[in-house]
Amino acid sequence: MSDLTNYQHHALVVTERVNSSVSIICIVFVIVTYLFVPGFDKPINRLIYFASWGNLGSNIAALISESGPAAGRDSGLCQFQGFLVEMFLGVDCYWAFFMAVNVYLVFFRNYTVEQLRSLDVIYLILSFILSLIPSLTFIFISTPGRGRMYGDATIWCWITSEWDFMRIVFLYGIVWVALLFAFVIYAMTAKAIWDKREHLDGYLNPLNESPFVNTITTEVKITHEERPIVQDAGPHGISELTPDHDVYAVQVEADPQKPQSNMPDALRVRSITRNAAEQAQNQEAWLYARVAFLFFLVLMITWIPTSVNRVYALVDPMGMNFPLNYVASFVFPLQAFWNGIVYVITSQTACRKLLTRLFVRPFRKTNRQSALSGVKHDSRNMYPSRGKQRLRSFSSCSDQGGEGLELHHVPKQ
Repeated sequence: MSDLTNYQHHALVVTERVNSSVSIICIVFVIVTYLFVPGFDKPINRLIYFASWGNLGSNIAALISESGPAAGRDSGLCQFQGFLVEMFLGVDCYWAFFMAVNVYLVFFRNYTVEQLRSLDVIYLILSFILSLIPSLTFIFISTPGRGRMYGDATIWCWITSEWDFMRIVFLYGIVWVALLFAFVIYAMTAKAIWDKREHLDGYLNPLNESPFVNTITTEVKITHEERPIVQDAGPHGISELTPDHDVYAVQVEADPQKPQSNMPDALRVRSITRNAAEQAQNQEAWLYARVAFLFFLVLMITWIPTSVNRVYALVDPMGMNFPLNYVASFVFPLQAFWNGIVYVITSQTACRKLLTRLFVRPFRKTNRQSALSGVKHDSRNMYPSRGKQRLRSFSSCSDQGGEGLELHHVPKQ
């Protein structure tokens, strides 16, 4: 295999570390806000929150970068880095697979958010255990012919080229199966959404944080009743009561949770989006599924260039395509960054409140204090104390002719 030039190798390392730093900032933002800031701990944000822990491990491995191979194949740093790469990349793959399962449960089994929440612990345990078993086992595998399994893998320590088939079996194969399974589910989901496209315009817009919130179902009921009307007294002096059928009453009710009635369409004003969400039985579950779909898109952006590079390496084992390696090293560490973008999109209201609390309010407070200080200073200049006024008046008089100024004591009468 041809080696990279020093310039190419340096470009890969710098790109990987810079993008990993950006992703780690996003990971810290997601974890801190989800745990400690009100408004971010929504059910739909749990997907990104749990995925962030897997991204953290892989980004730490990317930050170590060339330091692992430089320390040597048998060093603890190289083996630790290889473990992180295999462990947390596998966690991301399994988590994406289980998110696709959740989308299927939401759209085709009418699962609610509460039911999905009960599955989160199972998914997490399975994701970490299924990834931990091979990644930990590989540390202890070594043969005289191939050497240790973890070693120099161009830009970090991972499964070496001598064990290349293990990369396919225990990582790329899992990724491709998960992506294929998710693609089938999302294709079925897309068809279901397309069939209801007229009802789900807000849902189809990923920048719309809460497409089902600001709509209500309004029903207009027209009822009428007979009301007796008192007419003139009859010949016997008794008033006669006659029914009047022309008087009617209009009652307007608005209830977001009330199902649609069977009244004529001409008398019913309803929200199409809300009606579609009620037919789906759970609005939050639909939003949960939308975040899972965006998470799947992030996974596609991350793994397609890496997979293309891997296929190229299988076709030409002795070749080294620098552009493919660079694109893979560029997009791979940014997975947590794109997840952070999805997190911000689903938490727009909470982000605005957080920005107001951190920047706008202190700025307004500072401006208010400055304004009050300026007003106080101006008032002192405009209205000096009486004593100072008298002193200045006395001094002025003295300057203009103090010789004729006399002070007389007038005795009290």
